[in-house]
Amino acid sequence: MRKELRKQIDAIEGLKGKSAASGEFVRWRRQTEDALKALYGKESDEVQDFNAIYYSPVFLTCRMGDEAFDEAYRNGLEEARNLLLSMTEEIMQRK
Repeated sequence: MRKELRKQIDAIEGLKGKSAASGEFVRWRRQTEDALKALYGKESDEVQDFNAIYYSPVFLTCRMGDEAFDEAYRNGLEEARNLLLSMTEEIMQRK
């Protein structure tokens, strides 16, 4: 199952040029969530932590431009990468 997480981590780089509304991102997020559910269980802290990541600004104002959305998306991807990397490291330590 570590391979599945690694695949999802590797896919993040290709998502950086997309948006949170893109089909590729939506598919990646669903596949990652499914992999985490299979590995840790539906109600696990790991699944909840992954689902708590924001890929769009938390607060919106009329002065926000596209750059705020781009930055929030990139930050969310980086947070997801770090979370998934820590999970794969944890799996390796268990073995």
